[in-house]
This record gives sequence, C-alpha cells and structure tokens, in this order.
Amino acid sequence: MNCLTKCYGKSQDAIITDCYVVMPSGVTDKKGNRLYCKIANAAWDTGATNTIISPEIVKALELKPNGECIVSAYGGTNEVNTYLVDLCFENGYKITNLQVLSSENNTGFDYDVLIGMDVIIKGDFCISTVNNNTLFMFRMPAKGVTF
Repeated sequence: MNCLTKCYGKSQDAIITDCYVVMPSGVTDKKGNRLYCKIANAAWDTGATNTIISPEIVKALELKPNGECIVSAYGGTNEVNTYLVDLCFENGYKITNLQVLSSENNTGFDYDVLIGMDVIIKGDFCISTVNNNTLFMFRMPAKGVTF
C-alpha cells in the first residue's frame, strides 16, 4: 500500500488529514447498513494516548458504549465512554475494532477526530518541514528507519 502523505504547501502547527470513522466490523444499523462518517479535520496528536471522536460521530453512527475510561487532560480528569470503530484512510489503511474515547465531557475539543498514539505506534510517522513547507507521512505497517 501507498504511504499516507500530505503536503501542506506551508509551515504547519497541526497535522490535519481526512479519515473515515466506520461502525465496527460486524455491526450494522437497523436496515443492515454499516454507517460511516467522512472526516475532514482529523488531527494527529503524539501527546494523546488514545484516539478520540466527537459526540456527533457517536450519534451519527449510532454507537453503543463498550466501557468507560478516566482521562486526564489539561482541564483535569473526566470519565468518558469508550466505543469500538473502524478507522480508515483514503489510501486504504484500515484499523479495525479500534477502541476510541468520546470527547463528550471535554470542552474546547476542536476536531471531529484526534488520532492518538494508539494508532501512530502502528506505523512509521514522519513530519518534515523544509523551506516553510510541511510534509506529513504515515506508513503501515512500520518498516522502520535506520540512522
């Protein structure tokens, strides 16, 4: 598969890509469809342990919580629901049955999806900025690099 890449054409302070959040494998709605949301503002965050989705995605996909989790962030600690989803990218990368957190109790959450280290560690993650042009690359599975 091709490496997921995005060239921004300018220096970036955040890595934002498209993705799809899909009902988990084997789950359908009442009509037998697997619902999905195309997301244009998924932020990659090496400071986040887990991937987080917005309450709007939870509602649109009719997701049912599979547990709860206590999260610590700059605003303190919160108890949030966890959900299973499939996370897909336009180049064909797919992570099935990924347990994600909901941002339901977090104020100031600016993204529909925040991609955390639970996804990033599955591949090679690279950001390079040369001449004020940021290039982002992610490759799964990881092939490693040598220095």
